[in-house]
Amino acid sequence: MDGTRLRESWYSALDSAQAHFRQLLTSHASSEWKRVPVTNDGAAPTSKGKGRASAVPELTDVMVHRKATKSGGESVYRAVLEVPIGDEPVSLETWKSVLVTPELRKEWDPAVESAQLLEMFDQATRISKVNFRLGWPANPRDAVMISRTLNDASTLIDISTSLPRSPDEPTYVRPSPPYVRSDVALFAWCIQRIQPQGNDQSSRVSSAGAKIRITCFWQHNFRLLWNLGTGLNLGQQLGAMTIGLLKTVQERGTRVPLLTGYGNGVTIERVRFAVDREALSVDYSIVPEDDDHPQPSEHSLEELHTLREIRRLTRSVEFSLSSAHGWDVQLSTKGSSEEVSQLPWTAHATRPSTSTESADAGSSDQPKFILNIKHAPLPNDHSVLKARVVIELSGPSSGLRLNGISQPVEELETRDPSSFFISQSMFQDASSTAEKSFQTQSSAATAITSTSRTSTIGGERPQLSRTPTERSAVAEKSILSRVKRNYIYFSSLLQEPEAKWKQTVESRGVSVSQLDSIDPTLVVYRAEATFVGISLWDLYAAITTPGARAYWDKLYDDAVLLEDVNELSELWHLKTKPTWPVNGRDMVVLKTVYKSPTTIHVFAFSADDPNLFPQVPPAEPNVIRTQVDLQGWAIEALSPNTVLVTLLEQSDPKGWANKGSIPQQMITAVAGIGEFAIKCGGPPIVTRLEGAKATRLRYDHDRGSFRVEYEGCAKRRATIESSAGRELSSTSLPVIECEIRCDLDTWASSLDIVVDPPPQSIATLRRHRFSSAGGGLWLTITHDAVFSEQERLQVIVRRGPMSVPKEKGLVMVNGVKVEVVMEEMPEREMKNLTKQKRVKPARVPLDQPPVLGVIRRRKAEWDADKDPSTVDDGSSSKGSSSPTASTTSFVTTAPSFATSFSKFFSYAVEQATTTTQQAVAAISPAMAGGEDAVPSASKLPMQYALEALAFVQDLHSQTAREGWTLVSEKDLPVHRRLYPEISPVIPVHRGEKVIEGVAAEEIASVLRSYDCRKQWDARFDSANHLEAYGADAHTAFIVMKGGFPFRDRGFYVSSLIARETVSPPSSRRNAVEAEQLSSESRAAIFYVSASFSPESVGHFAAAKYNPYSLPIGRIFVDAWILETLDPYSAENYAIPSTRCIRVVAMDYAGSIPAAVNSMINGTSPKSILAIESYLKNLSPSPSTRLPAVGFMLAPPPDDKLRTPQAGWTLRKKDSSRRFLTAAFVPSTKVSSSVIIVNGAASLAPPAANDRTPRPSRMVQNATPTSSEPETTPASSPQTETLEASESERRVRAARSRSPRAREVGGRSSTMFTPRGEVRHPVDLLVSELIVDSKLYPDGYDVLLRSRIEKSAKTQLALPPSTAVQSEYSDLPGVDETVLPISCAAYTLPPSPLHSAGLNVDRPPRHLLRFTLPTAQYQMSTIVDPLTSETRSAPPKPQWLLDLEEGRAIIQIRVRPRTGASESASALPADKTTSVAVNGNMVAVMSEKESLTALGREELLDTRAAKTDVLARSVSAEEQVPAGLQAPLAVAQHLLEEPGKSSEPSDAAEPQEKESMPTPCEAAEEAPESVSPAAPAVEQHAPEGAASGFMWFLNGYTLPFGSSRRSSALLSLPSSGDAVRSPSGPGAPKEKPIAADTGSDGVAGSVLTRTQSRSAPMYPLSTLIIVALIAFLVGSLLRSLLSPADFIYVVTDEKELGTVSAGWREMKRLLEFKYVLGGWDFQIAVVRRH
Repeated sequence: MDGTRLRESWYSALDSAQAHFRQLLTSHASSEWKRVPVTNDGAAPTSKGKGRASAVPELTDVMVHRKATKSGGESVYRAVLEVPIGDEPVSLETWKSVLVTPELRKEWDPAVESAQLLEMFDQATRISKVNFRLGWPANPRDAVMISRTLNDASTLIDISTSLPRSPDEPTYVRPSPPYVRSDVALFAWCIQRIQPQGNDQSSRVSSAGAKIRITCFWQHNFRLLWNLGTGLNLGQQLGAMTIGLLKTVQERGTRVPLLTGYGNGVTIERVRFAVDREALSVDYSIVPEDDDHPQPSEHSLEELHTLREIRRLTRSVEFSLSSAHGWDVQLSTKGSSEEVSQLPWTAHATRPSTSTESADAGSSDQPKFILNIKHAPLPNDHSVLKARVVIELSGPSSGLRLNGISQPVEELETRDPSSFFISQSMFQDASSTAEKSFQTQSSAATAITSTSRTSTIGGERPQLSRTPTERSAVAEKSILSRVKRNYIYFSSLLQEPEAKWKQTVESRGVSVSQLDSIDPTLVVYRAEATFVGISLWDLYAAITTPGARAYWDKLYDDAVLLEDVNELSELWHLKTKPTWPVNGRDMVVLKTVYKSPTTIHVFAFSADDPNLFPQVPPAEPNVIRTQVDLQGWAIEALSPNTVLVTLLEQSDPKGWANKGSIPQQMITAVAGIGEFAIKCGGPPIVTRLEGAKATRLRYDHDRGSFRVEYEGCAKRRATIESSAGRELSSTSLPVIECEIRCDLDTWASSLDIVVDPPPQSIATLRRHRFSSAGGGLWLTITHDAVFSEQERLQVIVRRGPMSVPKEKGLVMVNGVKVEVVMEEMPEREMKNLTKQKRVKPARVPLDQPPVLGVIRRRKAEWDADKDPSTVDDGSSSKGSSSPTASTTSFVTTAPSFATSFSKFFSYAVEQATTTTQQAVAAISPAMAGGEDAVPSASKLPMQYALEALAFVQDLHSQTAREGWTLVSEKDLPVHRRLYPEISPVIPVHRGEKVIEGVAAEEIASVLRSYDCRKQWDARFDSANHLEAYGADAHTAFIVMKGGFPFRDRGFYVSSLIARETVSPPSSRRNAVEAEQLSSESRAAIFYVSASFSPESVGHFAAAKYNPYSLPIGRIFVDAWILETLDPYSAENYAIPSTRCIRVVAMDYAGSIPAAVNSMINGTSPKSILAIESYLKNLSPSPSTRLPAVGFMLAPPPDDKLRTPQAGWTLRKKDSSRRFLTAAFVPSTKVSSSVIIVNGAASLAPPAANDRTPRPSRMVQNATPTSSEPETTPASSPQTETLEASESERRVRAARSRSPRAREVGGRSSTMFTPRGEVRHPVDLLVSELIVDSKLYPDGYDVLLRSRIEKSAKTQLALPPSTAVQSEYSDLPGVDETVLPISCAAYTLPPSPLHSAGLNVDRPPRHLLRFTLPTAQYQMSTIVDPLTSETRSAPPKPQWLLDLEEGRAIIQIRVRPRTGASESASALPADKTTSVAVNGNMVAVMSEKESLTALGREELLDTRAAKTDVLARSVSAEEQVPAGLQAPLAVAQHLLEEPGKSSEPSDAAEPQEKESMPTPCEAAEEAPESVSPAAPAVEQHAPEGAASGFMWFLNGYTLPFGSSRRSSALLSLPSSGDAVRSPSGPGAPKEKPIAADTGSDGVAGSVLTRTQSRSAPMYPLSTLIIVALIAFLVGSLLRSLLSPADFIYVVTDEKELGTVSAGWREMKRLLEFKYVLGGWDFQIAVVRRH
């Protein structure tokens, strides 16, 4: 259907309504009109003894008649009110202004909530939309109507009817759920000014008897199926509406501007009237003139009038304004071009002349003037001019101001511009009724008939329409009575004052209180909570969807829809799981939902009557049926994004579970629903089902699907209007409509919907989630009721598939994309919604439509206006007798409760015991289900550490602290928050504190050392390094103490350290300090650890590092964030000071309860205090400056949406050196570090040149090195080709300020420096070590060990922990010092970050530089031109040749001086700290000498330029960079033994393995020049393990909780599994350098005693004790279950007497007398008689 045919159909509907109106108008005297009585109940009493001095009528003055239609549809109502005019001037223009302004309709129609103008169809026709208050508590109703206004000097007619539905209708007239589109067959007003008969109309005295007759015709089908039985009468509503219109005209008629017309070339786009400002806004456009005008459907004379008026108002708009007020007019224009914008316009204000007013005095019109705005023609047909006119009332002053300038009003003799709109034929019909009287008397029979057929909303329908099931009328009435009675009780409890409730418990943001009742058996609990960030509909969907309960309730079993009782009520069967020793529960409840715009009530009660509900299933044997007296939810919107939830509970769980468990269950329910709605959004929900009833509702949260099945039901189908004037709309067939609301913001970003069978049509509408009309996506699915009557219809709503590209807002129906209509919300309105203040709505009953409250309030206002004298005197009585909509009260009768002994006993048990469910829940372990239960073996170990690093980096960058809950404030504030990406169960705990007097680097050195951790972490027990990846990134197995009576826990963790890169700040003191502050003070240091899968290290022998088979836990994230504070900030902290933050989320797993696990997580951040106290008594340990420890962390990507999919890249900055691992033992002050020097990269041959180099000075071990700065070799070309990121460019920019840095980082092949000097080769700088002499007051020894590996691809061997703790008694041998490494010691100047320790007494820090003499071998061969001598470099020694082909492994160990060397006496007296390197004394340069030799820049350089850069990138090929995928070194002493690894496999695999040496074989092939192996180290049990008699309990886990995770989930493969060699073919054959301890007594390859991995063995005594305990416990339980049998032994049967029943015959088979203490032992058989 094209636009022309659609407009014709709309005009046809309006013409049909107009013809219907004429028919009703002419049949005013018909006997079919029956009087409907209008009651005046609820109004304020009139004052006695006083006459009605006011002209304001009452409701009883309105005559309402009803006429039934022949088709059986909705009846037509007619309301007539006659009001005398008196001497006051009355103008029909004021009536027209009110009637054509939709925004004013809610002022005079109590059934209307809001109304707005959608389109100006033509000069006399408009389309508007009306939202009604009717329809609640089910779904509200709305209507889209087309209206036409006709008038002459004495008659005004306004006719409205609904637009006919069409599939091609525009978007703005389509249905907008949750509103249901109702059908307005006719809504017409006829306002007539009637003069008294027999008087001359020209005389002035004739106005004394004049009156206004107001006639309204009303025929409306609300499509309601639900009748609440309220006292609202349609006659009462029509009477209030008629009087309301009269009052509104009297008060606002002259204060409303009226758009009287517009002509050709004008298009009206938007018309709005602001009621509060009394301002009319009209947006229109000036378009090229069109000669094709719509042809009117009236006679030719009216056609001529219309064409003449359109031509007169060409490019003009005209308004009618009252002369009694002043007006402020604002006119603004905007054109499609600059030329169009500057087109002139003219405004003329005219009013009738004095002679005209005198001539028309008889009409009693109020004075007015006409404002005409005319625009100039457009320059061409492609131009458009947009204009906006705002006409606003401007206070008490009269006159007109246009754009702030006073505008004169001309007097002209002009006619009424609106007079041509009247239809002559209709005017004759209206005039014929003017002289008729409607004052009819109702006979007794008529009164009885009209009373019995008085229509409440929907009350006229046959009983069949209100009976949605096959029940009898008595049964249906009984159900409705029960629902009403329970809702009255629920509403009365909601309105109980706060003083009647006593608070019992408050937890998780939920406050639970109990009703203070004198009846001890009446136990009613109330739970309240406020949730921010969710809407009313999201929370409603989460509450009424039983399937969503599985997300937060672990005891939820199932929920089955038994019957769809009616539009508002459903019968449900709910089940819960049993928890030992409590049986499972079920309940059968009738759930009813009442809705209003800001409040939703959901209440349920037990339905156990099989006569009313035959679908109720019988109770199962092992299931206890819970009695639910009342379970009600009140969901109230405080603001668009804040919801208050109230839960009322009165139930009896029966069985062992008493009512004491109800408060905890309510807290779990309310908090769980709020958490579900915030995280997951609102699930799909059926909001309306018309013409059908639901048979199945199922929601599966894990699969993200919602299914509804329904079937057609003719008794639930709304009647369709079929009257004489509605043939157009009656042609539509009956339909089945299913309305579903979905959340496209949180629950899903796209939807995949399946409708079977395919629907006839589907309509979609999406609003903003916080829209007042109902946010979310609304789907209206329509089926043909004729073809679908006997079919099963189903709708499946699923989240969009993850495989397809995500497109937000995509809706697919049966595989076809459906267009989603978006209801736009202006940004300004959106901001106002978020800032809207929270207002708690008044708690009123929702079963009474709000129309009744509006009528009562307005009647009270009218009565107060009629008798002003009673306002002051009777203000109190007025307040009590005139309830408003917000204070409407109603009488409730609380049901009586019988006091029984069983309830009294339940009350006593409740006060004495607690529930078993609470105890079981407290000791159940916190389990993460799904993917989070066990770490995945498909991920590499370092990937978990990188994911934790990404989370911590994002967390550190967030400044807002929203969502964090305070756990504890004692000693240190600890907060927690649940992050689903970390763990859906274990929350993340966070603690923060500033530690004064310590720099971040010093804290980081303590955190990296596991031996230091034993000193400050009370829960830490031990650690075993497994793999090392370089830069101190490693994997380890750590043991944490569990605390009695729980076992210790083992954790497989991967750890790394990273530093943020920051831009250099502005210079404060000098460039050096600024650079140092930028790299140390403001850059945060991250030290993160996270668990990985044990299968990733399956090639290690678990019996060696976990000999006691400890349960395995999981560390989701354990991170430290260290940030040295800016010393120049406003905070008054000592210098230096560090902000220390710890973030922890750990799962001890196993049998540790959730409460204990939460307590451990809550106390872990408080370890910052232990770190602070530990650092006060400790000097900084030696730290390696070069090669760099850790990584440099680049800023996260800017694209936050793609950040979760970003991988990691690693850019190597120093290919010559690699830091492997380090250890520091605080008890012995021994520090050890292992460094790898890559000779192939560092000793690359320099570029050929002709310049004469200067040979470097040969430096011996006992002499200081040259003071000339050494230049490190260039990086590999592959590193250079990498594209530098933004963070890398900033680092390079910071380095470029230093000439030394430029020299070090230069890659140019030229032999000249930037200063023009010759570049000389320098010695290779191996490492730089910073040692605080305060740690070693008597001096220290430096022991260097080195060896060369020709193969750079083999994996190294990590040293065992015992090798680090051992002390050296002898110096290293010759074979352990392959490289001639020299050492020079410098004194570092004080750092500006350590100004707190700037005093002469503080020992200085030393910088130890280790170099290799390589410069002298890099000289080129030259010929001396003076002596003709050929000078060349000396021949390269063997160590240099080997180093160029491979790599060197260097170990640097620092320990306190143990004895004075013979050369120590040669040191000067002022040198308090002596340094010895491999036994040779090294002089320490003073600070002045150090500055002269190296310079301040070189001394204080942090070597940030040499640190590898870690960066997140969305373009990364892999999640883990190649440098962190394979370890550089492994703990070979912890690997599986080769004998065990080959036992289980008997296939061809061993033949292949024979050619590959195992790590142990490779260790045996090491050089033989080692000292004998030390005896095996005996391993002891951890201290945290329980000892004594209870030690055997360590082998078992607690049996509580069926969902607990057993340690078997994380168990390693058995010893029989194939062992994966870490090194493959290239197993290392050299002896580990860290294990070469010389004569220290530790062997090169540490041997551990073989431990069996079979099942644990227990001694016989333990077995006997366990059996005895089990026997005693079993005997005790048996004695409690069955009583002891007492036997009376008789020798003669005569002694039995006459007793024959109840005896048993026993025959002894075996008997031992006097076994113990008078007891006999017998074995017998018993015969039953």
